Amino acid sequence: MRYLRLLSFCFTAPGIALAAQACPAPEAIPAATGPAPGQTLPSPLAQPGVSRLSPDEITASPALARIASQGATLYGLASHHGLRAVFATNGSQFRVFYLTPDSQAEIGGVMWDAEGRNVTREQVAPIAGTIPTIHWTPKATPASGSASPAVSDDVDPFGRLETASFGIEGRSGAPRVYMIVDPLCPFSTRAMATLQGYVSAGRLQLAIVPIAINDYENNGASTPAAIDMLSAGQQGMGNAWREISALGHARPGQVVADTAGAQLKLNLNAAHAIGVTGTPTLVWRDKTGVSHRSAGLPTDLEALLASLPS
Repeated sequence: MRYLRLLSFCFTAPGIALAAQACPAPEAIPAATGPAPGQTLPSPLAQPGVSRLSPDEITASPALARIASQGATLYGLASHHGLRAVFATNGSQFRVFYLTPDSQAEIGGVMWDAEGRNVTREQVAPIAGTIPTIHWTPKATPASGSASPAVSDDVDPFGRLETASFGIEGRSGAPRVYMIVDPLCPFSTRAMATLQGYVSAGRLQLAIVPIAINDYENNGASTPAAIDMLSAGQQGMGNAWREISALGHARPGQVVADTAGAQLKLNLNAAHAIGVTGTPTLVWRDKTGVSHRSAGLPTDLEALLASLPS
């Protein structure tokens, strides 16, 4: 069994349509500070109200016994709405389960209350390593489809993304536009489809920067999809993304590059540094050398293209 990390970067309430043409992060994309793949999540026992389940408790519940049989360590959390919460960890991965009253079955996922409050996130947030610990308030966020210059005098968005891991689409020598995407964000996919004609015509070179901000909404599928893209290499990343988009998840059976997890963290940190608040985000330099950033596709793509160096 695979434990899905609940790093909830997208906190839109279920059933509410997104007004902006981008998949938003809740406050801002946090720097990636959690455990790296292969590292062990710190013990949650330091958190009040968390207790490790005893072998007798686990044996007495067929549902808990099933989870523990996969190598997970189980901890009890507070009960909500008549369901006992269980925190299962396996190395750097974790998941929250809710145990049915008869202890015969478990429900894996996220609990929302009647007011739209994310109960599960509030339960795990105090546990070290489960939620990124950096709290950051971005400067004014541009409306979707609007462009803005660099958000900080100290960080040049275009220059910062030059050090990220990205895929290349388009002819060599064409003016480059970076596009930060969540591979399973529908707005990212639509933006790619819209820009493909300009790429094919040689009017721009698209540098695709995968990050993962939509894990919460898709049950943890964005992170493995982004790692799948990064494992495909610079020239293969675009085609990998098209296959992933068609499947709706990472491609099964693909070999994961040893460096992909670290590359994803570096991309998240780059997105955080330049003030990205959702995907897709476009970054480019104009003819005068000034960097610009757009949350979602600009409303006037021709104006963007005309501003690019020839």
